[in-house]
Amino acid sequence: MITQAVIVRDDFIVSQNLERIYEGDITVDCNAILMAFMASRPEDIEGGVLYATGCVGLTEASLIIPAKLTKVVFSREPVLSDELCAIELLKEHGIAVSFNPNIILG
Repeated sequence: MITQAVIVRDDFIVSQNLERIYEGDITVDCNAILMAFMASRPEDIEGGVLYATGCVGLTEASLIIPAKLTKVVFSREPVLSDELCAIELLKEHGIAVSFNPNIILG
């Protein structure tokens, strides 16, 4: 799961962490990418770059594609089949993908 995400476009920066929501006996973890999208307007992030800890799966890729980001940078290479498919999907939609293990977000 992505625990930290930062979206940058020109002077606009949105940074979010994983959010844990408690409702009675139920605990839900909200992905940092989802939280970053919820904290911004589409016009503020279109054409921007996403930096994230970890690597995305298909769920996160389905959020990134319609946001019209131009590039995503992850802190680690994909390992799981879901992650490998997500990276290929992003590339098929023209989104540049790179990996940098030295990313420090916070």
